[in-house]
Amino acid sequence: MATGASLCKKVRVSSPMGLHARPAAQIVHIAGKYQSDLKLRRTDGKGSDADCRSVLAMLMLAASKDTELELRGCGPDAAEAVNSVAEYFDRSFDDK
Repeated sequence: MATGASLCKKVRVSSPMGLHARPAAQIVHIAGKYQSDLKLRRTDGKGSDADCRSVLAMLMLAASKDTELELRGCGPDAAEAVNSVAEYFDRSFDDK
């Protein structure tokens, strides 16, 4: 994991379609803008950490609507990275 600051934030999947391929790809795109490592983990203990730079890892979370996840960032720009991904969750993956 990258060295530097770390930050954790709870996010909730609010999209009726859950965390599917398109939003997972967008999260990879957002994560790619930062140096920090970003991970998602289900808060219910199911599954393992998912690297936010891997669409497949995030899909393996099987995060349906209303699933709560812990978003963790570690690195020099962790706060900005975590906040950017959390905002995308807050916008319900921009689903219309």
